[in-house]
Amino acid sequence: MTISNEASAEMETVELEPLREDKKQIFEDILEYFETHQRGYIKVPTGWGKTFLSKHIMKKYYEEGKLVLFLISKNNPLLSQTYYNRKRTAPLFPNSALLSSEQKVARKEIAEALKKSGQEKGEGFVLFASLQTVLGKQASEIRELLLEYTDLAIVDEIHNFINNRGNNFLNEFGERTKILGMTATPFQGVVGNVKFVDEIAGDMKEVYAKTLPECILDEELAPLKYTIAESSEDIFEIFDFEKGLDELDRQDLYLDCSTVDKLKKVIRRTQLAKDVYDSMVKQKNTKTLVFCAPVRKRVYGAGEDGEEINAFHAKLTASVFNGEISIPELEKASDPVLPLDFENYTPEGEFTYAAFMTSELPKEEQSSLLAAFRETGKPPYVLCTVGMLIEGFDFPGLETLILLRPTLSMRLFEQQIGRVTRLSPASGKDRGNIFEIADNIDSLYQHFGDGVFNGEKVDQVQMLQPEIRLEELFSEGDAARAIEEGKIEICKVDFKNFRKGKGKGKNVHASEVPVRLPPTTLRAKYFSRLLAITEEKDIGAFEREKRELMRGALRFRVRELRDAEELATLSTQINKLKREAYEDRRLGDVSRQHKPKVFGEIEWLLKLQALNSLKYYGARISMPEKNKILRTLGFDPDIRKLDSYRLKCLKIGSAQKTIPELIKVLGFVSRLSSSETYQFLDKKKKEQWKREFLPAIYWGFCFIDDSPELRELFESTEWDRRVKNIIRQK
Repeated sequence: MTISNEASAEMETVELEPLREDKKQIFEDILEYFETHQRGYIKVPTGWGKTFLSKHIMKKYYEEGKLVLFLISKNNPLLSQTYYNRKRTAPLFPNSALLSSEQKVARKEIAEALKKSGQEKGEGFVLFASLQTVLGKQASEIRELLLEYTDLAIVDEIHNFINNRGNNFLNEFGERTKILGMTATPFQGVVGNVKFVDEIAGDMKEVYAKTLPECILDEELAPLKYTIAESSEDIFEIFDFEKGLDELDRQDLYLDCSTVDKLKKVIRRTQLAKDVYDSMVKQKNTKTLVFCAPVRKRVYGAGEDGEEINAFHAKLTASVFNGEISIPELEKASDPVLPLDFENYTPEGEFTYAAFMTSELPKEEQSSLLAAFRETGKPPYVLCTVGMLIEGFDFPGLETLILLRPTLSMRLFEQQIGRVTRLSPASGKDRGNIFEIADNIDSLYQHFGDGVFNGEKVDQVQMLQPEIRLEELFSEGDAARAIEEGKIEICKVDFKNFRKGKGKGKNVHASEVPVRLPPTTLRAKYFSRLLAITEEKDIGAFEREKRELMRGALRFRVRELRDAEELATLSTQINKLKREAYEDRRLGDVSRQHKPKVFGEIEWLLKLQALNSLKYYGARISMPEKNKILRTLGFDPDIRKLDSYRLKCLKIGSAQKTIPELIKVLGFVSRLSSSETYQFLDKKKKEQWKREFLPAIYWGFCFIDDSPELRELFESTEWDRRVKNIIRQK
């Protein structure tokens, strides 16, 4: 530990670069917010400068003689980076301390400093600490003093404090302590089971937010080019689905390298990443970070005793990038032998061109590896890792990111993207480049069929599609403008013939094809699958299918006429299924009563969602094209009647025909959906709740900006997470 407690006035000066004018206003707004509130959080992309802003807030409280706690969930480089001044020659705040498991800390000395600051006042004190050390047994006195005397707690990556020990610790603070959270991703979990920062406490509110496209347009973050390289591999063949669709409830899929065939497929997929790098990264002396996939089972050929290899895919990827594995020889061999003595150093003791970062490396080696990676013009130029460096890794000079790790967590995805969004005038970086290796996911529908929908795994399966994640990533802010201006580029590359031409003297290049957002064609494809499965069923009331169809309908966006044409085709298909359901003699009485109604409701909800796109996201669509879109959707081409068309959809499609009826029903849902109430409902009541009331949530969400009462309901912290996941999935 270091406690700095210098008495001289000169040493008490906290030197910080001034805030930009726009951030000065945010700074003032945050201070004003905390005059009347205890808790709040800001949501800004990685690289925006939230840590720098927090230093100015800390300085304000420090100079007022307050006790400040800067808290992170676990030890990472950010903690010490924030503690020290810019030159790392001394602590930023003269009267401060650093408490982490990596420091040899005199805990008693820290406790005395906290007690002095809390009792005497007049002299500010800042403690920089990780949650794991604050909650440790040796820090019990420090923890009690913090709970008693802290004036301001700034919590970085506050999404790591949702419904856990960190959440409990924050809730132990009394009313005197202000709590400011900072995050780029205010949620945790996989699609369909997401926890949100505002669940930490009822008064945890968003104070300020800015989206990634907005930051790119304002030149606060680097422009992005995102390239999708489709592999020829079947995702079911190379990833471990031993537990079936339950594997989709995790944030990561695990590679299966347990047989010779599977191992070859994994190596071919990894070689594709190398081909992409060789073809598309022109400056090989720039730095590239590769996120690799975890491996659960024993690796084929790893030894007779069946041991697992820590971070095997990171080591394998480094070997592929270093040219240590010959793909032609591998393909010929019936029993390939891998270089299992993976090494980060050349015979001369230098780092290899591509290196791997794993938790088993000694801390000193990890530090020297990262230092070398940050150094321009020296190896390693490619750094491969699995779960490390996703948070707390600040390297503005990083130019390229390669994703070999399919994820079902938007939080994890956004954090990965954030590694290359920082601006770097020193390196001359003009944009961040991202390459993702994407696999064929159609096999999941073939292998699991109806189970994909019955298990409500549609969203998870689709999240494995890069376009779906990118639409979610750029769903807020003016992404359309950023794409139009070339600040955000998204494309696919075809590498099918790349290796065939290699080594034959041919000038082979990967062909790029622009990717449109929203990916309406892709969504329509999956939506049609669900319609087909629903059509084939002839029993039940179709509640589950209805919920999945409604969820899917609210995913669509209309940005241009082509999107409306896709939805019009779907609408025609649904209308045909509705007519056929009325005449289907296979159906029992219950099914014949419900199935046509299900299709009818979905048809009008789909049209309502298209109209909402025009109303809320149509600023960049010309008036003539808006009228063409209306005509395509089956309405008179008069944009002035847009709201009346929206109400028509509600009247024809929903059980609640007006907004007041929706308010009445959703008020009841709000009371009923609380955990305390829901757990006491019998099975019959729960089924009624799902069948009669949950659909109203989707309809109500479409009119949230038309009614203050609906907005108040949907923003309520009382609603159970089952409802919140429906609300916020859009």
